[in-house]
Amino acid sequence: MDGRVLAAKPSGVRDIAAGMADGFRQLSQEGVVDFLVAGHQDPCDLPVSRRLFMHGGLPLAAARAGANRILIPRQTRPIVSVVPAVPLFHDIGFFRSPAIYPGRSSIGATTRLAAQSRHALAVSKFTADEMAVAGISNRVEALPIQAIHTLNWSPRDEARYLLCIAVQEPHKNLVRLVEAWSRADTQDFMLVICGRPGEETKSLLDAVSSSMKADSIKVTSGLSDDEYLDLLNGCWGYIQPSLYEGLCIPALDVAAAGVPSAVSTSGNLGNIYLNTPKHQVFDALSVPEMACSIESLLHDADFRRQASQWNLTNVKVTDWREVASVALAGMQ
Repeated sequence: MDGRVLAAKPSGVRDIAAGMADGFRQLSQEGVVDFLVAGHQDPCDLPVSRRLFMHGGLPLAAARAGANRILIPRQTRPIVSVVPAVPLFHDIGFFRSPAIYPGRSSIGATTRLAAQSRHALAVSKFTADEMAVAGISNRVEALPIQAIHTLNWSPRDEARYLLCIAVQEPHKNLVRLVEAWSRADTQDFMLVICGRPGEETKSLLDAVSSSMKADSIKVTSGLSDDEYLDLLNGCWGYIQPSLYEGLCIPALDVAAAGVPSAVSTSGNLGNIYLNTPKHQVFDALSVPEMACSIESLLHDADFRRQASQWNLTNVKVTDWREVASVALAGMQ
């Protein structure tokens, strides 16, 4: 396994790679498979030079180690490798909806390279299906990934806030979220938007500053792992207004903990959140619908109870041994 991302900054890609590594180590301890992590810094079992890692050192090290497959926990692969590479696809929104993914040509190129692999994996059935529809690949095994972080949800009555975790990019639809917040009856609640800056940062900050409720909106980023989990644990409710999601770990994390939430009907979440209570899903392009969902999350006790129960029933914390088993079968 290409293990470089295991030492990277916090991200969904890193967390999924770490979970898969844990699952494969369990299978290794059971004698099901031999598993090595390659990298140029800890944690790794097989040291590989940083220089030309993907297209030189990694395939060469795999061949010398007698490996049968190279697992790449991202949607890329070596250009040439004697040992077959198996990439993991996360999100192909930049193919399906390019207008909301500016500046992604390099990712598109590596994704097309990865799609040439004989075996491939995807973080969700939605992503696998999207790849087939887009004509990228119909040979993709979907992994049973749901929530990743185990939360201890305990909302803070003294400082109640609605939370959204999203990088500040156009496909996250954060400007409409601010507009919906400004329109809704929010009383003394806060809206907290957490995610690293991106292409949409200026538009988002402009929307916040021009809102009549600017004082009740907080935009933050750069949290440590502990601070991030603390933010999730303390929220009153959660909202995800995205136009496209290949998986959406934060929304699944809070759902598995029973946090009342509302999500857009787009992307992977739209596939998961079928037959939910009224206002638990909304049209991502409709500010009025989003505002109604916000009001239900903040003030409607019956809705909060029903949404919490639906989440607990339908979303679980990922079993990484099961994920590794499915991935192993998909590599055969």
